[in-house]
Amino acid sequence: MSTTDTTAERGGWTPRLVLSMVTMVMILEGTALGYSLVTTALPAITTHFKTDQGGWLLTGFILSGAILCPLVGKLADIHGKRRMMIICLMASTVGSAVATVAPTFGVLIAGRMLQGAVLPTMFLSYSLMRDVYPRRILPLASAVAMTGTGVFSIGVPFLIGWLLDNWGFRGLFAFDVLWMIILTPLLLLTTPETRLRVPSRVDFVGAGMLGFGLGILLLGISSGSRWGWGSVATLGALAVGLLLLFGFVKRSLNFAQPIVDLRIFTRRPILLAAVTAATAYGATAITGSLLPMIGMTPGAAGLGYGLGMTASEYAMVTAPQSMAMVVMGVVVGRMLNRVGGATMMRIGLLLMLLGGLQLGFNHGGYLQVLIAALLVGAGTGLAYGSVPGLVIAGSPADKQGSIAGMVQVSYSGFASTAPVILFVIMGELAMRTPDGAVRYPESAINAGGVFLAGLMIVGLLLASTVLRIRKQDAMIDQVPDSLPEPSPATVVAAPDGGR
Repeated sequence: MSTTDTTAERGGWTPRLVLSMVTMVMILEGTALGYSLVTTALPAITTHFKTDQGGWLLTGFILSGAILCPLVGKLADIHGKRRMMIICLMASTVGSAVATVAPTFGVLIAGRMLQGAVLPTMFLSYSLMRDVYPRRILPLASAVAMTGTGVFSIGVPFLIGWLLDNWGFRGLFAFDVLWMIILTPLLLLTTPETRLRVPSRVDFVGAGMLGFGLGILLLGISSGSRWGWGSVATLGALAVGLLLLFGFVKRSLNFAQPIVDLRIFTRRPILLAAVTAATAYGATAITGSLLPMIGMTPGAAGLGYGLGMTASEYAMVTAPQSMAMVVMGVVVGRMLNRVGGATMMRIGLLLMLLGGLQLGFNHGGYLQVLIAALLVGAGTGLAYGSVPGLVIAGSPADKQGSIAGMVQVSYSGFASTAPVILFVIMGELAMRTPDGAVRYPESAINAGGVFLAGLMIVGLLLASTVLRIRKQDAMIDQVPDSLPEPSPATVVAAPDGGR
């Protein structure tokens, strides 16, 4: 770590380290910004491109990030964490630039997938801080980084609203370009590279099977109504996607260092964490699609719903939602040891169930929509915050980081499918105007609320029955000694700024 100055090596703060920490906070916020800026802009983007495939704006971003995280984690061990962070930031900048000028919806989706390259910087930033920051200041630096992102998640909706109202959805992507252009050289100038290197095998084949398998399967599902559910194209896409995913499962069970080691899910607490977190993350993605439709659709549109908010006014819904999520995250931290992660997760899923029903069937005014957003936000904070406790309950100490990474890759992969499925369900009820624009009637919003609630019911039933943790399940000393060491830990940013 020759680039670190002497004061830092002795354990003191320097102007360079302070600027480095600020840069890390901005990078962490960028991972959430890349997702949340599009959820607010969904109605404007789908109206502009006259498409019913808006779910891909969220799916492309999450899916590419979920696949890239374990790959980037391996490459960072081999080539250096700062180097891979710089590459990720540059790739995401290119993606934002493509999205800014995208002439077609397909090009916009391609840009969004490139933009997803920012997600691996979340876990890389913490790992790099651990490697290069003096031990004495590392706890404070980490705490400031986490607190900073929580504060920003409350203020970001107002920034997004201002950008969208004044510059349109392209202005959001242009802002992201500017954000990344500033942060990339700052990271290079303020933060030294880690000297740690770990030789490792990178499972590109497994990553390709998982990524293309999910992508092709979702393409078949999202295009089924347009191609025809019994058409050769639809059935072929579904078959190819499933075959690739089957190949991925087989490879994961036989490869020494797979991208996602499915063998870890033989532990009940780990499977519980993955399944319930998947439902919670899926619910967040669904809410992120439904809320802006309800909030920013003009009431005079004759669709049976709509508050007619501007994007800036809509921040009065999403900012309190983010605040509820942050507050409940703190509650989990204080209650986890006394109540247990499984109980906190069930309470979180129940709150999201109530929020989904409220959002789907009682959204006639600002107060009703705000209540739905607060319920979902509070449930999200409880559910997200309980995942580490569930992982710790079912993992030996020396494998908690890597197992947590595998769990997060798995449920982020599922979360990427939720928006596509939502828009397929709503698309069956959608109407087309003479100029080709898509309009979703009240019944489509009802169906979206039912989908969200149904997902929560499934999660609650599984968490309360077949996946319920018994006392012996929490005894980590019973984890088989033969359990192979999974790939390096990976973290995928939670939708809408969830940490």
